[in-house]
Amino acid sequence: MKKAKLKNNTKKKLNMKILKFLFFILIVGVSFIFTIRYLINNNENVTKDEYLNYLLNKSYFKNTDNFIIKESIKLLSKVDLNNPDTLLDNKFKNNNIEVKKDNKDAKSGEDDYNEDNYNKITTYIDNTSKTVDNPLVYIYNSHQLETYSNQGLEHDNITPNVMMTSYLLKDQLNKNDIPTIVEDTNISEFIKISNLSSDSFYASTRIFLKNVMNKYKNLKYFIDIHRDSVNKDISTTTIDNKKYARILFVLGTTNPNYKENESIMKSLDDISDKLYPGLSRGIYYRPTPNWPDSYNQDLNKGVILIEVGAKENTIEELTNTVNALSDIIKTYIKGE
Repeated sequence: MKKAKLKNNTKKKLNMKILKFLFFILIVGVSFIFTIRYLINNNENVTKDEYLNYLLNKSYFKNTDNFIIKESIKLLSKVDLNNPDTLLDNKFKNNNIEVKKDNKDAKSGEDDYNEDNYNKITTYIDNTSKTVDNPLVYIYNSHQLETYSNQGLEHDNITPNVMMTSYLLKDQLNKNDIPTIVEDTNISEFIKISNLSSDSFYASTRIFLKNVMNKYKNLKYFIDIHRDSVNKDISTTTIDNKKYARILFVLGTTNPNYKENESIMKSLDDISDKLYPGLSRGIYYRPTPNWPDSYNQDLNKGVILIEVGAKENTIEELTNTVNALSDIIKTYIKGE
């Protein structure tokens, strides 16, 4: 009898523990659901400038997978999850795109830049980061409003563009002791004020290039960041289980600096292959008889045009690439 009673008491205690545990799970689940609903219902739009500053002020290059997505979710008043892909809809899921590491698809898509079209989905982004004295690198965007995917940011009216990529690259290069500045003049407004033709983007950035060359005598490298219009299976790669937006160097072959421009791009491409195999799509050689001044590469041997990703790449893929590109440029400049 005593053994039976003891057995029953043990069973009752076990059942009580199970009930308490299930009750705890229920409370946590209900609280979680109501918290998510509250945050979503009270979510406010975040401007591109605020989003950029948030990224710049975060150590977003960490060894944690999906860190940028997690931090973005926090900023946009959603939830902080270790694995958002398991609880959010498909907009956060990766496409599992793979490319061969030795693939050099050095062809650029057709230029689809139309100022009016892009102005409807993205805007000029202000840069509030501090200025840099005696810069070595100057980053600019002939096509400032070229956009990327807003995957994961649809409900917050944020569409990343190449200006955001430039500011992030500047920030990372400065952290790596490469003094860098970004051209933050609104090119579209400049064209309007100057009564230039609506497609005078390279002609406009040429003016700014000449200006910085005269103003900063230490400048050696002038990087025009664009994004390509190719499909994502071409513009994306996976390296060590991380997604990257691939890069492509574009070389105008009808200018007196052609060979010197090519030498720098080849060096950068070789370093990329060693540090991040598969990241670079190579060098796209383009005769430019009908293009303004061969992408302005005739002005200086250090003028480099880099396509960073394409229109379907996400902010996480871009930030991974910015980190990699910073390493590549640092290795080239410092000879490490």
